[in-house]
Amino acid sequence: MLVLRENDILTLLGGLSPADTRDLLAKFHNLLRQYSNSVYQKSSERLIHQPERISIVTKNGNTALFMPSSVTTSTGVKVVTVPVKGLIKGSINVFSPDGDLVGVLNAAEITAFRTSLAVMIPFELYQGDKKNIIVFGAGRQAEWHIKLALLLADVDHITVINRSGPGRIGELFETLRSNYPKTQFDILLKHDPKYNASLEARLKDAAVVFCCTPSVEPHFPASYLDSKQRFISLIGSYKPHMQEIDAKTLRSGERIYVDTKEGCLVEAGELIMANVNEAQLLEIGEIPNGTVLKDSGNVVFKCVGMGVMDVFMASELLEMAKVKDLGLTVDDF
Repeated sequence: MLVLRENDILTLLGGLSPADTRDLLAKFHNLLRQYSNSVYQKSSERLIHQPERISIVTKNGNTALFMPSSVTTSTGVKVVTVPVKGLIKGSINVFSPDGDLVGVLNAAEITAFRTSLAVMIPFELYQGDKKNIIVFGAGRQAEWHIKLALLLADVDHITVINRSGPGRIGELFETLRSNYPKTQFDILLKHDPKYNASLEARLKDAAVVFCCTPSVEPHFPASYLDSKQRFISLIGSYKPHMQEIDAKTLRSGERIYVDTKEGCLVEAGELIMANVNEAQLLEIGEIPNGTVLKDSGNVVFKCVGMGVMDVFMASELLEMAKVKDLGLTVDDF
């Protein structure tokens, strides 16, 4: 049994090249295709099993999430706590088909990475401009959106929007300025006296908008966007009362792309408040290989995440760790 600590995972993910990222992205997309196809298969014939997640909200307001899943070749469960304050914490246990515990991984970085990687599937298929990016949020999710976008696209300008100070993003930008000298990196804080005017101007210039915060109200009104096409992703809201964009922005494309129709219709506040129905949604797992996104209007993607994503990513990391001799081996568990 192999234990991967946070530093082990950071080492593995931090060493990804553009080619590595695209290879991982292709494997991930194929997994999500298997997931979408499994909806139409009998239970005994399915390769992917994804029960609904179970959540517990404690008296103190902390939320514990339990996400079991199986991809047949491995089964796993992720348990994480979303505290009222502070970062998400948890672990992923990966089992062999016959029940041996083959790995235990710190879940925090994997959760941020696999969600960001899911966003990169439609981002990579999107055929529009990607040179000017706005990111709402300054946590791990925002960091991985930025890192992966830079690995996959030619980006001229990235602006992070945050309510308080620059936090981790300030340090990240210092590193990125050295690695990407032709890209401009800015931070816009909500306490800026000209915040609304600056936000509207930046949004009109932006080609891509990544929303990465657990917001309960839209980050901006639809009027802040002009008629040009944009790629807009939403990963922050995971409860019915939460939303990152308003209904008009949500409906500003031909359809709404999602990771899971069932999960999004139950958990995504943006979709629930806008009375979106299943017929208006397309899972990215339903997109055939070789397809490019040439929609009219905005390309909007909503991701709530699934346990099967964690089992896939954890299994990939365990294999990568074996090759690079990382992690702690426990033989007598």
